Amino acid sequence: MRGGIRIGSISGLPLYIDSSWFLVLGVLAVFMSGAYIKLSPSFSFVYGAITAVLFFLSIALNKIAHAVMSKGQGVEINAINIQFMGRSSTVEREAKDPFSVFSVAISGPFVSLGLSAIGFTAVWLISGDFIFSNNPQTVEILSKSIGNIRTVWTIVALNFAQINLIFGMFSLIPALPFEGGQILKAAIWKLTGDRFTGIRLAARSGQVFGILTMIFGGLILTSSFSGIFLIFLGWFLFGNAGGYLYLNNLQQALIDISAETAMTRDFRLVDADLSLREFADKFLLMEDKNANPIYIASLNGRDRGLIDPEEIRKINSHEWQSQSLQALVKPFEEIDTVDLKAQISIVINLLEQKQLRYVIVRSPVGSVAGVIDHGDVIKALDSKLSWRIPSEYIKQIKADGKLPANFQLVEICEQLTEK
Repeated sequence: MRGGIRIGSISGLPLYIDSSWFLVLGVLAVFMSGAYIKLSPSFSFVYGAITAVLFFLSIALNKIAHAVMSKGQGVEINAINIQFMGRSSTVEREAKDPFSVFSVAISGPFVSLGLSAIGFTAVWLISGDFIFSNNPQTVEILSKSIGNIRTVWTIVALNFAQINLIFGMFSLIPALPFEGGQILKAAIWKLTGDRFTGIRLAARSGQVFGILTMIFGGLILTSSFSGIFLIFLGWFLFGNAGGYLYLNNLQQALIDISAETAMTRDFRLVDADLSLREFADKFLLMEDKNANPIYIASLNGRDRGLIDPEEIRKINSHEWQSQSLQALVKPFEEIDTVDLKAQISIVINLLEQKQLRYVIVRSPVGSVAGVIDHGDVIKALDSKLSWRIPSEYIKQIKADGKLPANFQLVEICEQLTEK
């Protein structure tokens, strides 16, 4: 996101322009110059470049308004990068309530429609009502009436107005990823009280709109080249909406899955009265060299704490027979544990923030009910979301002791913690 050229800052947010804009503006300037070549052959490219810059400003002001409003609603943003395609602001947290979502979403279309109104007003001030007529000879007649230069600036203003009108109206389509989809999400969230329902229905709307766009593109493909564009646009919208749906389902699963659902009984209960020698002979020496078993000390029917086998190396072997296993026990009060009803997102945060190999799950009476490691987390999500992850891959995650980076579970769980 910081790969662009920094041109300043707005409301404390660094403002960057993606370098791809130089190519885009150059192509647009050449393409738009055709509209002015009859009226001003010598300066047609200049007017085309002006129109291209106004196109850029239309997008930039839309995105800047969106970012500034987001910051005003408490959404954490660390930079604005005006890109031709893709996300234009680095968002760290989402809006926390329907009104904030609505306020952020409406800001972009509001600016675009406002700029469109300014553009049409400029057209009217330069040329009067005649430019809005349906006469195909409007430009020729207008140039004779007010002159070529005023006609050129009329066309520039008209292009600016139409571009922003298209932006504003198109973005209000009630389907994700459009801003109208965010507005729909906010409305459903407000009515149902459930953010996930809002995202799910708005994303489904986006998928339906994408399919309809592809179908329409296919119907006109034989008669218009624009059919290809509509097919690709529909495919992009369908995939983008699917991304929202996937993320929504993942967030819902991270809340719905409890520690009790994800935990395993992959630990060993050991009598705390055993001598260190007995513990070493019966357990440590019998384990596979690559195994990392979890030992829980139990005494008089109660679980007392976690046994750290590495601590035995600090004790002289001559004392192993006389000392009990209690010398290696770390009480539960000194370690991080969760209860049975804890959300799996809390477990993930503990695993990552504390760099733990596993988290112990305790029952209401304080005994150890189970343990959860990184592989158990992925297995629970796989079961909930039907990912169909191979068991060999889950075993590898367990062995590595870390979550796959491409899942971005840590970032998502941090966002859920903030809500």
